[in-house]
Amino acid sequence: NTFSFNFDWDLSRRFGLFGRYGYAETNIFPKTDRPDGTIKTQTYQLGFALPDLFKKGAVFTASFLVPFDITGGRRFLISGGGNGGTQYEFEATYYLPLTDNISIVPAFYVIGNANNFDNNSTIYVGNLRTQFSF
Repeated sequence: NTFSFNFDWDLSRRFGLFGRYGYAETNIFPKTDRPDGTIKTQTYQLGFALPDLFKKGAVFTASFLVPFDITGGRRFLISGGGNGGTQYEFEATYYLPLTDNISIVPAFYVIGNANNFDNNSTIYVGNLRTQFSF
């Protein structure tokens, strides 16, 4: 069973908000002597966008998200689903069109409580993607 909700709201030509929420219940029926049960998870994200920042067609976005939060049934996961921590992320990207067909997209991510372990170190990731459109 899955439920999700998304919204995108342009408050002006230069500022928008977006959000996502998802909830799922997964029934498991193992072929071992382990008990069956239900795993309940949720995910959510909230962010903003700045269209046409510095150049027409460019977009800066920043958001906070929780990609996978186990709200019930953790005992049914062999890995335990972490130690009770909840992974969270801050993301920032900038879509910059160079031509009609080529864009670059630098991004930066900060990931806390990686893999739902609250004692994992914070992870910092930067990347640069080139996008070709045909």
